Amino acid sequence: MKLFWMEVKRQTTSLTFTIYTLLVMAFVLLNMWPMLARNVAALPTSTNSYDDITATDFQTRKTNGVGQLRYDYQHNTYVTYPLGFAKTVTLPKADQARVRSLLTQANQAETQATLVKALGQVDRLIGGQSAYSSQNIQGFASRPMTKAEARQDHNLILKKDRISGTFARLFADYAGIVMGILPTVVVIAYCYADRRSRATTSLQSKMTSTWRLVGSRYLASLVTLLMPIFLMGIVLTIQIALHYQGYQIDYLAFFKMTGLWLLPTVMVSSAVGFLSDALFGNFLGFVVQIGWWLSTMMIGARQVAGNYGWLLIPRHNSLHNVAYYEAHLPELLFNRLTYAALAIGFICLAVVLLNLQRGGKFHAINFETLGRVRTQSQRVQH
Repeated sequence: MKLFWMEVKRQTTSLTFTIYTLLVMAFVLLNMWPMLARNVAALPTSTNSYDDITATDFQTRKTNGVGQLRYDYQHNTYVTYPLGFAKTVTLPKADQARVRSLLTQANQAETQATLVKALGQVDRLIGGQSAYSSQNIQGFASRPMTKAEARQDHNLILKKDRISGTFARLFADYAGIVMGILPTVVVIAYCYADRRSRATTSLQSKMTSTWRLVGSRYLASLVTLLMPIFLMGIVLTIQIALHYQGYQIDYLAFFKMTGLWLLPTVMVSSAVGFLSDALFGNFLGFVVQIGWWLSTMMIGARQVAGNYGWLLIPRHNSLHNVAYYEAHLPELLFNRLTYAALAIGFICLAVVLLNLQRGGKFHAINFETLGRVRTQSQRVQH
């Protein structure tokens, strides 16, 4: 426990942590503060004020999916997302004829299975990783709420979310964006500072076990990295309580959503930092993490009002769509548990590598050093 608190103190007193805190607070406040002006306690009075929802009915998916495919076919322009980056595909005449046939099949589909089959064949024809794949077809389910759905959504916000819950979901969506990348930078910078000051050598030579050393550092990083998030949660909860006096408020909503939604993301991005230090001893792991972050952000952007699946950063960029969230909560829970387990796996691997380093059986992969060794070897040969 003493080692844990020592690590917390070291991390919170660093310049990197100060910059990180300011960036997180600024990003969250700039995005959340304007949304607090939205009065979610008032029932929308006209269809023009209803938000979009991610519908679960077959007809919405069919209408939107067929409409998009018809547009793509007419312009012979199809968008795929290999590795998360957009790529435009133009088909030859023979493949266009095949798409025309599949468009007819999709238009005549009477069940979800037949629609998925037809659009899935289009997906394979254009190279995969498109909106027509079975994994992404729910992206066609977005439409404005009906009057009945707006009333149901309003009732869920008041009774189920108790107002603050709906803001907490949006808060988790915004905060997740920065939590997926900034903790990696903070942890790598922290570990790199130890290497530059040669503190790593001193730490590794002590009797403290690698598991205890890395475990204490990892837990300390999770606590410190979540501090700005908890602070923002307190500020936003107070603001909501003041704005919605007379209504039932869930005062723990932001903290529950931090644990459910944000903690696994922070666990992964922080673990990547420790694993990067063990593998490379420099910032190279950040390149990997930023690639992962960019791909998950681009894929998640296809359906920001409710997109969980296998994303490192689940999306729910809406104060509404509550019914969709409740219906897909098991999917979100499985996603979060999976990433928490992955983070623990990364940390275990980092411990194994650092243990090998302490025994002199492994050294961090430093490409600069490898280059010098190769140059010296070439000189010896000549």
